[in-house]
Amino acid sequence: MTSTLGRSDRHTTPEDTSVEPEQLRILLGTAAKVPAVTLALIATLVVTTMVAASSDLTGIYAAIAGSWLALHQVTLTIDGVSLGVLPLLPTAVLVWLTARAARSATDGVVALGGRPLDRRNASRIAVAVLAGPTVITVAALIVIQDAASVLPVVTPNPASALAWVTALYLLGAGLGIGSRTWRPLASRYGVPNWLVAAVRPAARTVLGMFAAGGAVTVLALMWSWTVVGELIGRGGGAVGALGLTVLSVLYLPNVLIGAAAVVTGSTVQFGDVHLSLFEATGGDLPALPVLAVIPPGPAAPFWPVLLAVPATVGALLGRYVAQCHLEARARGERVSSTDAALTVVAAAALAGATTALATWAAGGPLGVFGVVGGNWWLAGVLVFAWTGLLGLVTSQLLLWRERRLAAADAARESAAEERLADERLADEDPDDEPAEVESAEETVAPLDGDVRELEAAPATDVLDAEIVEDDPEHAPTAVDDAPVVDGPDNEDLAAERPDVVDAAIEDTADEPARPVEKDRDAGAPPEPNGDLPEGAAPPKG
Repeated sequence: MTSTLGRSDRHTTPEDTSVEPEQLRILLGTAAKVPAVTLALIATLVVTTMVAASSDLTGIYAAIAGSWLALHQVTLTIDGVSLGVLPLLPTAVLVWLTARAARSATDGVVALGGRPLDRRNASRIAVAVLAGPTVITVAALIVIQDAASVLPVVTPNPASALAWVTALYLLGAGLGIGSRTWRPLASRYGVPNWLVAAVRPAARTVLGMFAAGGAVTVLALMWSWTVVGELIGRGGGAVGALGLTVLSVLYLPNVLIGAAAVVTGSTVQFGDVHLSLFEATGGDLPALPVLAVIPPGPAAPFWPVLLAVPATVGALLGRYVAQCHLEARARGERVSSTDAALTVVAAAALAGATTALATWAAGGPLGVFGVVGGNWWLAGVLVFAWTGLLGLVTSQLLLWRERRLAAADAARESAAEERLADERLADEDPDDEPAEVESAEETVAPLDGDVRELEAAPATDVLDAEIVEDDPEHAPTAVDDAPVVDGPDNEDLAAERPDVVDAAIEDTADEPARPVEKDRDAGAPPEPNGDLPEGAAPPKG
C-alpha cells in the first residue's frame, strides 16, 4: 500500500497537481476568513477601549499588534513587566473557529473532487490555514519593533511568536481535517482498534475534569462573594467594573484548569501563594475578581474529600469503556477484556497528557508575582493515575459481572431447554406402553381362562374315547349313534316312509363299528381296509 501511494505521488502529471479555480477559491477563503475576522474584532475592541478611556490614539497600531500576539499566547513585555499569563478563552475560541474553517474546506474539496481527501489536498488545506495568520504575525512583529522606539514595549522573540501561531493553527487544522479523515487514516495505517476507541473516552475524561474544576470554581466564588464584590468595586466606576468583569471572564478557563489540577492533588502557585488540598498559604494577589477563588488559608479539614472527583471521573471512564466494549461484542466484533483494559489505559494517558498541556498553557510568568500556574507535570501524572486505576478496576468489574450474568442466563436457558426436552420425552416415551398392555392383559385374562377351559374340554373327550376304545365291551356302534325313533312324530314318519327307515337300519347294521378317532397329535394308527367281524375289536398298534 505504501509503494502504491509512493508511485501515485511520483508519476502524477502536471495536470493532476494543478489547482482548479473552484478549489483555489476554497483555499483562499480558508486562508483569509478566520484571520481577517479576528483582526477586525481586535481592532474594534482596541479602538473602543481607547476611546472609552479617553486615551491618545498614537499607539493604536502597536496595541492592535500586541493584542494579536497576546491572542496567540505570545509573551509580551510592557514597561519592564512580562505578561505571560494570558487569557485562554479567546485562544480557545480562535482554535475552534480554525477547526471549523478547515473542516468546511475539507468538505468543499471532497465534494468538488468527488473522491476522498488525499495527502496533497490535506496539505494544501493546512498550508492555507497557516498562510493568513503567519502573514499577520510577521506584520505584527514589524509594527511592534517599529513602535518600540517610542513606546515602552519590547519586541517579542520572533521564533517563539511564530512557533505559537503555527502550533495553534496546526492544532485547529488537525482537528478540522481529522474530524473527517482520522478513522479512515487509522484503518489505513493499521492503528490498533483499542487505541482508536480510546479517543472519545479520553475527550470525555478531560471534559469531566475541567467540568469538575468549573464546579469547584463556581462554589468558591459563591463562598467568597463579598470579596468578589469588593474587587469589582475597585474599578472606580461602571467602565472600570465592566472591564474587570470582562477580564475575569476571559481568565475563567485559566482558573478552572488550575482548580482541576488542585482537585487531582496537585499544587497551584501564584507568587507567594501555594494552594493544594492539604495546605494553603496566603499572600498578595492582583485585584482581579476571579482570583477570589483562592482562599487565604489555612486548608480546611474537609478539602481532601474532593479527591473523590477524579476517582468518580475514572469510574465513569471505566463504565463508558465497558459499555462500548459490550456494544461492540453485541455487534459481533471480536473484542476481549484485554482490549478494554488497553482502551482505558490509553484514554487515561491521553487525558493526562491533555491536562498537563492545558495546565502548562494556563500558567506563565507574571511580573513581580513570578511564575503563576499549576504544577503541570504532576497534574498530568495524577490524572493518568486516578482515571487509569479507577477506570481499569471499574471496567473489569463490570465486564466480569456481565460475564457472570451471561453465564447464569445461559445456564438457566440450558436448564429450561433440558426440562422441556425431558417433558417431550416423557410424553413420547415408549416405556409407558407396557403399563397399558399390562392393564389390557389384566382385562382380557378371564377370557383367556375361558378359552383354555374350552381347549381343555375336547382333550378330556378324546381321553374318554381312548379308554372306551381299549375296552371292547364299550366299543360304540353306528346303531348306538343313530337317532332313536321314538315318539309320536317318529311313529308317524315310520308309518309314512317305512322304506326309508328300514333302509337306514339295514345300512347301519351292515357297516362295521368304527372306533372314535384318536387325537391326531397322539399318533393313532390308520383304519384297516378290511372288514372286521361283528363285535371284534380293531388291532392295536
